[in-house]
Amino acid sequence: MTANPGRILVVDDHKTNRLKISMAVKRLGHTPILAENGRIALDILQNQPVDLVLLDIIMPEIDGYQVLAEMKSRSELRDIPVIVISAQEELLSIIKAIELGAEDYLPKTFDPILLKARIGACLEKKRLRDQQAATLAQLDTENKRKSAELESARQIQRSMLPLATPSLPYLDIVAWQETASEVGGDYYDFFTRVGDKQLLVLGDATGHGVSSALMVSMTKALLLAHRSHDIKSLLEELNVILCKLGLGKQLNMALLLLELQEKPDGGLAVTVSGGGIPPIYILRPAASLTEVLISGLPLGITPEAVYQVTSFELGPGDVIILMSDGVVEQFNAFGQFLGFNRLYQALQQLDPSEASANIILEHIKQLGKDWAGGHPLHDDVTVVVAKVL
Repeated sequence: MTANPGRILVVDDHKTNRLKISMAVKRLGHTPILAENGRIALDILQNQPVDLVLLDIIMPEIDGYQVLAEMKSRSELRDIPVIVISAQEELLSIIKAIELGAEDYLPKTFDPILLKARIGACLEKKRLRDQQAATLAQLDTENKRKSAELESARQIQRSMLPLATPSLPYLDIVAWQETASEVGGDYYDFFTRVGDKQLLVLGDATGHGVSSALMVSMTKALLLAHRSHDIKSLLEELNVILCKLGLGKQLNMALLLLELQEKPDGGLAVTVSGGGIPPIYILRPAASLTEVLISGLPLGITPEAVYQVTSFELGPGDVIILMSDGVVEQFNAFGQFLGFNRLYQALQQLDPSEASANIILEHIKQLGKDWAGGHPLHDDVTVVVAKVL
């Protein structure tokens, strides 16, 4: 008896041979299924589960070669192993059968021990093939599920972004985002606040897929519900709420709030606060570049987090650049980051007096593209550029 019995189709036009082989198969613990010719064999294969075929070559109606060819042409049959039962002197027939896809052969005067070994080897190969096919099918199902989840996350992420940048007489604003294949959680937004103040928001949720899209959705909802707060109180309130939701320290939100207010004598007063976001870059005429560091923690880590406020002024022609960490984390073919130093050096070459906000944005995009050299993004990239008019 065998530990792994199989259903074995015995195909031979001679009744004596069929009975002899089927009895030997049965003694080994397998279940024999009998067919007296190739046509019946193909009908059985089409309608019953079969683990192995023991196949005679010379038969009326449909011979063994035709059975083999038909099996290999059908996707549902081609992986069923076939052992050719042939007279030893029919060497050319054996070679042809193996070329057509037979796994092995046995002489008609076979030794029971040899039969057991050949059947065992073929069934083990089939078991491994079936196991591999099941694993591949499972992976395919999982990949389709993941692709659907990622597409859902992309749709959620896109729906959270503004349809257009605000049209303001004193500010030229452009924004751009490119999502990675794994969909991070980059987010940008614009709000008009009390006193005609403009709020620029840049965020980056940890994680990928639906989890990051969920964090972005919650952050936008909270911003809409708490727009009357000053930005320090707003950040701290959002942080406490996200912590209370109990999403875990692995899911948090790097967030920057930048508030702009037009000054009576021209220019803008800027107030900024946040945590976990790369520096803000201020580009002034004559290619003067300044970094404003944002030192707070990402939101959702601890309710005790305190957020500092930084204030400065922008004059006509000044440009402010906000970006997610995906900009500096773009890889090249050698696995090297673009990095802050290369970004800073590139920004130093720009003179905002000769460039619009969109031209500066295109310079940043091209910098990343040239560095990556076609290497795919591993994180979302978001850039917001605003120039004072």
